[in-house]
Formats: sequence, structure tokens, C-alpha cells
Amino acid sequence: MLASVLSILLIACGPESGNDQNTPPPQLGKDFTVRVATPQLVVPDGASETKLVVDFEVFDASGRAYEFDATKDFRIAVLKAMPQRSGGGRDGNTFWKSFHHSSNDATNRASMENVWTAGGELLKTESGYTYTFAIADILNVADPYPADSVDNGGMIAWDEDKLHRIVMAYGDQELGFTYVYQWIPGTPSDQTVSRNVIEEETCSNCHMGEPLHHGPGYRSIDNNIAVCTSCHNDSNPGAAPRRRPLAAIVHQYHGNVYALGSSSSDPTTYKQPVDSNGALVTDINGLVMEGNPFPQDARNCTTCHSQDVTKASDANNWFEHPSQVACESCHLYRDRGAHHNEVGFTWDRETCTGCHRPYERDENGDPIIGMDASRSARTVHLGRLDNLAAARDTLLVSIKQARFVDSMFEVDVIIQKDGVGISALSEITPFINEHDHVNLLLNWDNGEGPMLANNGLDLSTCTAQGNGLFTCQKDFTGAMLLPTATSTLTVNVADMPLCADRTTGELADCSTFTGIDNLKYPYVIAAKNAKGTFDVGGITTPHTLPVGAEVTSCNNCHKELTIHKLGAHPHAATDLQQCKNCHNSERSAYYAGMAADLKYHVHSFHAFGSAHVGESVFPGAINNCEACHGSGQYNLPSQKNTRPSLASGKYFSPALVACGACHIESPLANADPDTIPGDAVLDHMIKNGAVFAADTAVEATGKEQCATCHAIGQEQGVDKVHKVYEYR
Repeated sequence: MLASVLSILLIACGPESGNDQNTPPPQLGKDFTVRVATPQLVVPDGASETKLVVDFEVFDASGRAYEFDATKDFRIAVLKAMPQRSGGGRDGNTFWKSFHHSSNDATNRASMENVWTAGGELLKTESGYTYTFAIADILNVADPYPADSVDNGGMIAWDEDKLHRIVMAYGDQELGFTYVYQWIPGTPSDQTVSRNVIEEETCSNCHMGEPLHHGPGYRSIDNNIAVCTSCHNDSNPGAAPRRRPLAAIVHQYHGNVYALGSSSSDPTTYKQPVDSNGALVTDINGLVMEGNPFPQDARNCTTCHSQDVTKASDANNWFEHPSQVACESCHLYRDRGAHHNEVGFTWDRETCTGCHRPYERDENGDPIIGMDASRSARTVHLGRLDNLAAARDTLLVSIKQARFVDSMFEVDVIIQKDGVGISALSEITPFINEHDHVNLLLNWDNGEGPMLANNGLDLSTCTAQGNGLFTCQKDFTGAMLLPTATSTLTVNVADMPLCADRTTGELADCSTFTGIDNLKYPYVIAAKNAKGTFDVGGITTPHTLPVGAEVTSCNNCHKELTIHKLGAHPHAATDLQQCKNCHNSERSAYYAGMAADLKYHVHSFHAFGSAHVGESVFPGAINNCEACHGSGQYNLPSQKNTRPSLASGKYFSPALVACGACHIESPLANADPDTIPGDAVLDHMIKNGAVFAADTAVEATGKEQCATCHAIGQEQGVDKVHKVYEYR
């Protein structure tokens, strides 16, 4: 018997056991360490050409020397930082000059060379690797934009006093790395510049380390913008619009709201505003509005530009050196001052800083650093937002009291303008975008969340009592639901998008705005939410709505959360209470099969886009629960929003609603696991207690067993299957 046991133990430890302790552990993703020695110019024996050679080491996550896999993408590039060009509408910006272009043609593009196929040589050495660039002669590289190299016979000069950069990109998102090495070959001079404009962490607030674009391969490893700018730079302006600088791409993607030409084979319309027939737009009447995926006001420049020069040496570049390249990307239609009725890339000024200089000047004409000029890029973006906020703050709404008496929901509300109570609602309605949108939301909570959905009260039906006080009533006689003696009444603002003069910081009559303002609505700002909670007798009662997300987390992307600011029915909600009083368990969505409850609505929108169709524009990792939720808000069983939800008139159990929003392909009530592969998980949910399409909320309550396997800490816990720890 003992011999048998020993035999089994020996087998378990033997070479066939799979437990061989000499087997190296698996490599850990992208946790690589790269060390680069100063690159050298080398003339090989017997040759006349000069080669660029770089020695480097690469270590995996366990600290061992890494051996490259030739089946994986490996790209490398060398660039140098150049001072600003003069004239041509691009004045004021440094730029990266690439030594790699697809050819010497005037329209050809910057690129990265393929380590395996471009003709370079990668050698394994005792201390790491040596790479000799494929560039035939680093001192004789033809410039596809020869105006930059007039002093060197049209060849890109190897400037010893310029900042140079080598960019490496190896592998893919699962296993790979990107690395940037910068050096000045000789002695710095007044021509030595840098171009370190963006602090990468600001991108991660929304993108969460996810690749920004492209894929698969080296372009999808991470969100290292140095890899992006290796190709997307201003090295050859003639390459645009087919290959544009990163500044143009990012600003346009985040700021443009017009339909654009999409065929790169047609340079007359590509990335230019087009009408509904795809023809180039010539004036405001042809513009087609499409919106953009940026989840906040595009004037929030500091969402991406940190202004902290300790984190990005050129952080102030965006307002100290505004340029056509960046500005035109958002301002594809212009109808102001010097740019009246200009469309697309056509500009009639050669420099932006002539009008949009960053700082005011003293009597000698020298800039006063820190004193922004009235038309600086910072003033006309962040300053305008500050002015809108100042205008908004001149209007104050407060809920003085609410009570429920004899089937009547009664509310006392005070409205002040510039600190003085108004005597009639007509004093503020001209400032409200769509004048009839002045509403309160009435509700009550019996301990599990709002009992009603979309229960509005039009303030125009209220009675003015003087000094800004208005008394309002809503009759609930005959209603199926009424508050109980222990209910908490809740009241908040529902609809109040305000119009304001963004230069003076004062509320303005909405009817005075014309032209482009009515396309982008840059003069609209949401009123602050006013809310109050009371017992049924009218005594103020502390209350917190059971919402499973944090506004502070939402604002990592949304900055100042504003939902439904524009459109046919603007609400301008800025508070989750406003959202929850419409989007709760008692409301089906307008769209077939969908629940309007926030736990479905928000998950569905971020995973599948509007109406649960198509792809989401969510910029980060959809499995990163803690992007929106606190660590205690996404556990199972459901922690906050615990009631079954309505969809298409039926009730669905809470975890099914929240999880099904992402994990079921079809809209919730339309799920068909027998014929739609993306709905197959529904069978698993139902077998473990989920309730699908019950007639009453009671029938859909208390049966789910999801927490048995999926509670935090379990082998298949929501924390593990969503890999939330990778994003902390």
C-alpha cells in the first residue's frame, strides 16, 4: 500500500506531471522593462553610408531577458522635434519630423519600419539586442516636404542639437510593449524644442488604458500616444487629409458634430463637411448634424490638456500656440468675425495667434504671462464655460416644503433671480430653452426606491405668493398608488436648460441666438438641480436614493454630468436623482423590449449604444465595473437597485436586468435563447432563479441564486470574471 502511495507521489512530481518546478512561469502580459543605450551613427566597414544603430535590452515581467517572437508585429521609428514653421496657417506649433515615409512623393505619409521585413537588422547579443535601422543612409533621407529641408538640399538633416525620439511597438494587446527613448545627440541650442503636449493619464480617465484605435497588432498594444504620433504627425503636411496629425484626428473625433466625407479616395470631401447627398458643403444650410461620442462639452480643453508642465513639458501648447491643424477639426463651420461663412479647411488667415494670442501685453508689447488675452484659446473655451456657469448661478430654485394631504401632493418652491425672488414665472421663461420646460418631478420612496416614473409637475400651474414663493399641487385622487404614512416624499427639478451669453456671463433670451449657435447650442447650460425630501406631513427628512453608481465616477468621463441637454425634449439633468425619478423599475422604455430602469438603461447604452442596437462608443473597458461603481455597489445579490424592472409591460428580476443589459444580445424582453446565440446565457440565468417576463413584481422577487457563484470573492465572482483588479 505504502509503495503504491509513493509511486503516485513520484508520478505527480515527475517530468510528465505538469508540475515540473523548472518550467518557467507564464509571461505576464505587457509588464516589460526596456533599457536603451544612446543610439549611434555608424559607417559599416567598406561602406560610405551612415547607419543608425541602437543597442537595447528587454525583460519580461519576471525580470528575465526576453526573446522576440518573429511572428509578432515589431515596428520602430526615429523622429526629431522641429521648431515651428512660419506661415501657411500652421504657425506656432512644434512638430515631429519623421525619417520614415512611405515614399518621397509629396503626398506620402510618415510611417514606422517593420523590424522583420523592412531591411533592418536585429541581432541578439550577450547583453540584449542591436538593431540597425533599414534607412539606407540616415544622413541622406529625402524630405517629402522639402520646404523643411531647404538648407540641406531637400534632405532631412541629422541635427545634433535637436531632440530625437525612437519609438518601439512590439506584439499586441495581450502580449507586447511600447517604448519611447529620447535624446539630444549633441549640444542643445535655441533650436532645441520638445513636443510633449499631453499627459497620458488624462486620456486614461476615459480610456482606462484601452488601445485608442487600430488593430490588431502593434497599433492596439496600449494608448501610448507616441506610437500614434510616429505616423500621425505633421512631418509632411501634404499627406493630409489621408494621413493627418494626431491633433487633427483627436480634436475632430472629440469636437466635430457635422457629417463628414468618408472616402479617402476623394480628397475634396474627405473629412470635410458634406450635405445629405455627400456633396461638399458651402454654407450653413447644407450642414448635417450627427453629434459626436465625446461625453462632455468639447470646450473642456483641460479634460485632455492638463496644463501641468511637470507632467507634460509642453502642456500649455494648446493655448499658447493655437493652430489651424487643431482648430479646424472642431470649427469646420465658422461664422464669426474674420471667418464669416467659412466651411471646412479653407482659412483666410495665415496665423491664429494674430487674433488669439495667449496673453495680454504690457506697454512694451511683451506678453504678461498668466494674464489671458480676451480671445486666447483658453478664454474662448474654458472662459466661456465659466461664464455660462456664472449665468446659471444667478438663478436659484429651492424646494421649501412638500406634503401629501387628502390625495393632494403639495409643494412650496422658491425661485430667485440675482438673489431676488421673482413675482411671476414669465420673468425667467425667456431664459429657458423651450420655454415650457419648467417642471418638477414628484415621487416618494417606501424604502426600496422611487415608486413612480416620470411623474412631472408643470411649474406654470403653480400660484405665485410673492417674494419668489410658488405653491403647487398635483391631485392623486383615484391613483392606483399613494404614499403611506411612512413614505418619504421626494421633489426635484426635472426640466430647466438655460440660455446664457457666454461672453458676459448673464442669462439671455433664447430667441436672440441665431446661425451656428442653433446648431451646436454652445449657449445652453443645465440649471442646478434643486431637491428636497420630506415626510408626508412636510417635515424635512434625510434621504438617499438607492443608486448603484457614483456621480464622481461618472464625471471622470462626463466632467459635469449633463444628460438630455439638447434635442426635442431637453431635460438637462445633472443629478442621478433626476435620472432615477424617471428611469426606475416602474417604467418600460420607449424602445421595444427594453427596460427604462437605470440598471438596464445605463449598462445597455454603454455596451450596445442607443436603443441596444449597434456598437457602443464607450471609450474604456466595458468590463471595468469600478469605472462607474464603488467597490460595494456591484456585488450580488443586487446591492442598491433591488426591485424587479418593467420591460414591455412585464417584470424581470433585478440581476437579470443589470447583467442581461450587457450579456444578452437582444433587448431584454425580446431575448430568444433558442434561436439567437447571443441570448443563450438567458437559459443559464433562468435555471439559477432569474425570473423572465412575470406579470407582477412580486412574482419576480426573491428567487435569484446568482450570488452562490458570482458574489465577490467566489471562484466566478463578478470581480474576477470582469477582471476589475486589473484597472485599479
